[in-house]
Amino acid sequence: MKSIASELAYFLRGRARKNLKVLLLYCLFLLAMILVYATIFRSLMWHLEGREFSFIAGAYWTITVMTTLGFGDITFHTDPGYIFAAVVTVSGVVFLLIILPFGLISLFLAPWIEQRLRYRPTYELPAQTAGHILIFGVDPITRALIRKLQSRKLLFVVVSADYEQALHLEEQEGFKVVYGSSSDAQVLTGLRVAAARYVIANLSDPENTNLCLTIRSLCQTPIAAMINEPEHVDLLRLAGATQVIPLKKILGRYLGTRATTRGALAHVLDSFGSLQIAEIPIHGTPYVGKTLLEAQIRQQTGLAVIGLWERGEFTTPDRDSVLGERTLLVLAGTRDQLATLEQLTGEVTEDELIFILGHGRIGCAAASFLDRKPIPFILVDREESPACDQHVPVYGDATGRQILHKAGIDRASGLIVTTNDDSTNIFLTLTSRHLHPHIRIVARANSDENVNQLYAAGADFVVSNASVGASILMNLLEHKESAFLTEGIAVFRRQLPASLAGKTITESRLRPQTGCSIVAIEPPEDAETQVSPEPETRLEAASGLILIGTPEQEKAFDRLFGQER
Repeated sequence: MKSIASELAYFLRGRARKNLKVLLLYCLFLLAMILVYATIFRSLMWHLEGREFSFIAGAYWTITVMTTLGFGDITFHTDPGYIFAAVVTVSGVVFLLIILPFGLISLFLAPWIEQRLRYRPTYELPAQTAGHILIFGVDPITRALIRKLQSRKLLFVVVSADYEQALHLEEQEGFKVVYGSSSDAQVLTGLRVAAARYVIANLSDPENTNLCLTIRSLCQTPIAAMINEPEHVDLLRLAGATQVIPLKKILGRYLGTRATTRGALAHVLDSFGSLQIAEIPIHGTPYVGKTLLEAQIRQQTGLAVIGLWERGEFTTPDRDSVLGERTLLVLAGTRDQLATLEQLTGEVTEDELIFILGHGRIGCAAASFLDRKPIPFILVDREESPACDQHVPVYGDATGRQILHKAGIDRASGLIVTTNDDSTNIFLTLTSRHLHPHIRIVARANSDENVNQLYAAGADFVVSNASVGASILMNLLEHKESAFLTEGIAVFRRQLPASLAGKTITESRLRPQTGCSIVAIEPPEDAETQVSPEPETRLEAASGLILIGTPEQEKAFDRLFGQER
């Protein structure tokens, strides 16, 4: 079925699409001809022979004569009728039996055969190929990675053992593709794996293991392996993987972290040494309705407010930024400073109850993360999960209100929506937001195309499988340290460019030139990290910078200062 669909797709693109328009016009011409002949037939039968036929009978007669199938039970008995029948027969032979088949062959069949014969899959790369990235397995994660590689103009090669997929990726999507088996040492040699920059193994766990063992028998090229089952991490490392990424476990942790609403310490997203990046919702705190200046968060705790979130919109705060009911603070500081903030707000994790809708691998990982905190949670799914037996869920259809109400969603402070279907996730998010305006909703997007729809449905945060996976892989390829905050925003570390040494932050013009903001400065010689430094802070040579910005701003920083590091 997949093969038929891929072949039909050929006729919907390029020259074939234009030829379809020509065929449609020709079919309309034939239809008009049949209608005209049918009208003339009825007129001649009535005036010449005194017989009356319906219009349907006229069309029937015209089609049988034009296709030379015979006159059947309707015939003329006069010379003018014979002449008209002959004209219809000849026109049918010309337009139906000669021009139409010839047109179909020349416009569609011949180009299709030519296209199929022209495609010759690539079996190996040129001998001089080096520094390339080999990608085994194409899915939304590697497609998102490929977009990042293309934007950075990095050489990559997709390897596929499926001929139809190789044809589609190369002919329709323009990727450089090599056709061959991932477990064949000869294929890997032809891929110049020893000279490759990195190998991305994104197949099934057994196939990834086979690939890693085969590569290690040939060379020591770094391998990043994506796995489905966290318990396979050690096996992949034994097989030779340089980095093993249990993405579903990571996604579960992101979802669990984002769903908590009470306690800044329970809401730490990532850390850079002693520096913690955390979030805290404003709802229910003394800061609601105040400006950042009036809240005095930095003065009371030492924490730096590095960003404000509100339903997927990220802004860099200033002293006059108003903290609304739905605002979420992004904070940078030490663990002790976060504990001080918890004491000031009186928020503790024990006050929480998190609902998890979806008990697949990611839902299971989110539940395990909350269990370790510990934070109370309730799992809901329609059926038993074959991927997780660690938790006991409530069985039922979460799209119906009754199940959730019986399970106690009115007591919940947070909601994780993580089914395998984005349409279901959008529906559950919209319904939950309508019924529970103040609940914190974190939704999973299986496809990047649905991120905006989930935010529009009322999600406070959306975690995309593809974006998280691609960001992790890109950081590995570029040897970067980066904390994923949400779609389009990250905290990342860079060495201070030599040209900025000795200047103040204001004099460096870092933000006007790149859009990045400095979260913290790591002085040389293991001195204490300066969190959210003042604009007058002078930058010392050999210091490290921790910055926040979008991928575009990160690229702008690397473009501007890349030669100096």
